[in-house]
Amino acid sequence: MAKQYRTREGEATAVDTKSQLTTLGADTAPGPLMVPAGKTKLTGIIVAAIQNMAAATGYSAFVRIEGAGLADGPESVAVCAGGNAVATGGNASVVAQYIPLDVAVIASNEIQLFG
Repeated sequence: MAKQYRTREGEATAVDTKSQLTTLGADTAPGPLMVPAGKTKLTGIIVAAIQNMAAATGYSAFVRIEGAGLADGPESVAVCAGGNAVATGGNASVVAQYIPLDVAVIASNEIQLFG
C-alpha cells in the first residue's frame, strides 16, 4: 500500500496543557485525521521542534494520539527535550526525526493529535 502523509502543527505556550494540533497553516482549525480505507497501522511520525525561552529552564515534549481510529486506545509518544542553561535564555531547534510506531488503527475513523 502507498504511504500516506498528513501534516499538523501546534504551539505549546503553557506548562502541562494539552493542545490539539492544527492543520498546516491554520491558526485555530483543529486537524483530526481520517484513517484511510484499507489502512491498519500507524507506522511512524516525523517530529521537529523549536524552543524560545526567556530564562534558564527546560522542557520535554510529547505527542498524544487519541480518537476512535485507534484500535487499542490513546498513545503518548515522547518526542524531544531541551533547555537553556543561562539566565538570559535562548533559542534552539530539534531537527526533524522519524519515530517508528506500531499502532493499530481502524479505517474510516478519526485520529486527533495533541502536543
